Amino acid sequence: MSEPVSPSSSPSRAPVTIHDVAAALGMHKSTVSLALSGKGNVSKETRARVAEVAAQLGYSPNPLAQRLARSTGGTFIALCSGGLDVGLGTEKILRMQKLLSRRALEAPIYTLSEVPDEEGGVRDEASRSAAQAQQMRSLCRQRPRAIVCAAPSLHPAVWEELTHYTDKGGLVVSYDVAVPFPCDQIVFDREDNAYQGARALIEAGHSSIGFAMAAGGFWPSDNPLVPQNQRIAGWKRALAEAGLEWRDEWLFVHRPYEMGGAQLASQFLALEERPTALCVVNDYVALAFMVEIMRAGIRIPEDVSLVGHDNQAVALYCPVPLSSVSQPVERIAQGVVELLMSRLEDKDLSPRRIVVQGEFIGRQSIARR
Repeated sequence: MSEPVSPSSSPSRAPVTIHDVAAALGMHKSTVSLALSGKGNVSKETRARVAEVAAQLGYSPNPLAQRLARSTGGTFIALCSGGLDVGLGTEKILRMQKLLSRRALEAPIYTLSEVPDEEGGVRDEASRSAAQAQQMRSLCRQRPRAIVCAAPSLHPAVWEELTHYTDKGGLVVSYDVAVPFPCDQIVFDREDNAYQGARALIEAGHSSIGFAMAAGGFWPSDNPLVPQNQRIAGWKRALAEAGLEWRDEWLFVHRPYEMGGAQLASQFLALEERPTALCVVNDYVALAFMVEIMRAGIRIPEDVSLVGHDNQAVALYCPVPLSSVSQPVERIAQGVVELLMSRLEDKDLSPRRIVVQGEFIGRQSIARR
């Protein structure tokens, strides 16, 4: 009998399916499926023959089809974020992926990103919401055993999709910010981070303190769950406790990362009356801001004291080593994985919420007054 021709010799040929293998063997598709999966009452000889012909034809199982067949009892854990960055968002999700892989769990990363329009701009919020919801709907159709969500960059419409997913037995673990969803959550206390940064400046004798953060967030601007609002609340609380005033013009909103730092510097230098100290959310933004104002002749910390946020490695390499309030990446990642593993063992546990806080690390960017 002549051997079947491998599809690799015919580039235009469609991928070989299980139907092709069954036809070549003269067997029913279900028999071939059982033989390849190792399940069912199929003889050793039949399994060997099916495996041989499948290899000759170049057949390989469809991973998605395998997942669907396993339903929610497999090893597929989806790690989901609204996007990856150069900051700690990517570091956290990669750390979770590594911890899960050590437990023999498959943990691919999915990003529900903004969808650009035909001219390269970002669509309106309704379109962004619909796009993220559709992406999550497609992910849920793959039936992961659990979905781990980085909450800050997900539109509320995504949680509606996750409600349908959990109604069908799926598991959800959320991290970073508190969400109005009945699932296990690791919450990073951003209000406390901003409070610690402002307190460090107050304790150094500063009474005019500004606050800078990136614009963004899907939820309404007055929602206390929005990370930006939590940070502002922490800054204002520290000032209020010290009997200090806060001023609207000293609350700076800018673009993310390095471009945001340059924008922040322009806003700061344009002020007639400047604060003597500034809390800057994100160490990369603080670095760019520091470089720009030093070029303009402003001295750090003599003229302006700075506190960054997250305590990333770049804080050590700023022109003036940057004081910062840490974001505990390892504790967040480890906490998520521990909640997930216990949830996989017992689905009937009540939803749990664990709050983690950072710590202030002082360096040379703060001058005493």
